[in-house]
Amino acid sequence: MSETHNYLAIHPGHTRVKLGLFELGTDDPFPRCVSSLFVENNENLPWSELDNQVPAPPACRSILTGSNQFLATQILNNWQSSFPAPLTLSENSAIPIRSLVDVPEKVGADRLLNAVAVNGLRKPGHAAVIVDSGTAITVDVVNPAGEFLGGAILPGVLMGARAMSEFTTTLPLIDGKEFLEHVPDALGRNTEAAMASGLYWGHLGAVKELVARISEQFEVPSQLYITGGALPILEPYFPNAICEKNLSLIGSVLTARSILDGE
Repeated sequence: MSETHNYLAIHPGHTRVKLGLFELGTDDPFPRCVSSLFVENNENLPWSELDNQVPAPPACRSILTGSNQFLATQILNNWQSSFPAPLTLSENSAIPIRSLVDVPEKVGADRLLNAVAVNGLRKPGHAAVIVDSGTAITVDVVNPAGEFLGGAILPGVLMGARAMSEFTTTLPLIDGKEFLEHVPDALGRNTEAAMASGLYWGHLGAVKELVARISEQFEVPSQLYITGGALPILEPYFPNAICEKNLSLIGSVLTARSILDGE
């Protein structure tokens, strides 16, 4: 008989913390998102808001994952006792995916969690290319057998803006978050506009080139998935992509079920 659990997934990254509440039955292939939100890393987690949504254990389970281990430790140390104690991932080997890279334990957990989620979405027999555009951009691959092959890592928009300001004496710091609301002209007529053009269109061009070159390696057309904080920048230019802002949280939930239920 299928049993349904709620899952509270918390995933601290380098810029913000992702939080989501999901429902997943023991026989369900994929979790359903009940609610999700994001908070900046310098903000407190909204425990009181979550308390109104999260069922008490054992109806709910918690999982804490993420690429920012320092912040994950802080969250764990300040965990509220009214919430179910979280499952934490100490090793990548606990994530239910085979990794065919040189050193599997050094792969960022968020990349593997994205791949776990995509394995629940992709068509059988098709490879998947996963773009996660956040503080850094990762373009990763899952082969038709569902194995993680690795990929590419490059600076994200906010990292690029900060680097140009910090590593030069004349370039200002521009706010890359403005690109979520405003598309800059390709032809910049002042320094700030030229930087905005390079960051925005360079971001898009880099992702397009990597997706194209990686996709060439597969005989059957690969599927494209996009996630991350800069998803709204990329989404209009990839009409055939599957866009899912909660990809890493979904992967966390599927991982938690795999560990706790011994699947």
